[in-house]
Amino acid sequence: MKVKVLGTAIILCLYGIALSAQKGPLFLAPLPSRSIIGYAVLMQLPPTCQCLKTYSPRQKQKPGPVFSIDIPISPFWDTVRENRIKNRTIQFGGSTTPWKETIMFGGWPIPRIIFTASNFRTSLEGGIMKTLNASPSRTMEQARLILDGSIWHALIGAEGFFGQEQILLISKGVNFNADFRRRSFGGQGWLGMKFGDFNRSFIAGRYGRGYAWTGGETRFVIPSIGELDWLPLYLEEFKTVSISVEGKVKVKWISQSVRFDRVEYERVALSPDPLRFGENRLEEMWLRSETEIVPFSRARFLRGVVIWTKDFRDQNRLMFVNDYSSVRVFLRLAF
Repeated sequence: MKVKVLGTAIILCLYGIALSAQKGPLFLAPLPSRSIIGYAVLMQLPPTCQCLKTYSPRQKQKPGPVFSIDIPISPFWDTVRENRIKNRTIQFGGSTTPWKETIMFGGWPIPRIIFTASNFRTSLEGGIMKTLNASPSRTMEQARLILDGSIWHALIGAEGFFGQEQILLISKGVNFNADFRRRSFGGQGWLGMKFGDFNRSFIAGRYGRGYAWTGGETRFVIPSIGELDWLPLYLEEFKTVSISVEGKVKVKWISQSVRFDRVEYERVALSPDPLRFGENRLEEMWLRSETEIVPFSRARFLRGVVIWTKDFRDQNRLMFVNDYSSVRVFLRLAF
């Protein structure tokens, strides 16, 4: 009996060994504990769930370039008074009075075109315009181009301008009439520093040097003969030195910028007699404030712009080109 029981046990043991050899070595391995099983499950999760980027509405995206078209609404411009042209003292600048008058111009003004990126800005403005309901009539053609760019915090830029104005029948005589024409051009380059973004908030300072040229001519109109050739009245060249400081703050619906400029003009050929030929050195300073308003939340491309200018010295820039009046209004289309 004992021999039968022992034989049966031996047979069962051999059967178990054979079965384990068919299943492989994992069949004999002990079951892992609960903690090991949980760790293995976590290690087998797909790795993509830990690499997905999340976006928070509080994160501010960097604004892209802005292309703007400013359509002028106010037609008033500042220019040199008629009597200064008749007296042939326009080249004296604002050193003699009266100097400035405000006139309404109409015609074909070129909308101010502005392209602004984070570290680059350019603008173009001007047009061909004629006085409205004024005698004598004036026709002006002028343009101004400004470029401003920065690398890191270093700022570099340049601007150029061209202007021409013609006044018909500036003076009338018994047997003749006279027309007047002035032409000007010039520009400057500058270096400076900028901190911030042109499209948002920034502060910048500039130091520039440049050149400006202006000349005046007259033409006599005799009824029995007709129009004669243009005769020169004056020709002046100036070296310019400028300093400017500009800052801008922008919030959700409004942006405010302020710029202060100081410009010195020095004649290339110094005048021996300032009383007869004008002062050799002229100066002007002004403060310009620009406010941009976004009135419609669903049409942010439609904006209003108001620019206010305060002059602390004579507007000697009028010797070269006409300028907007102290308050000007634009309708801005921004894309």
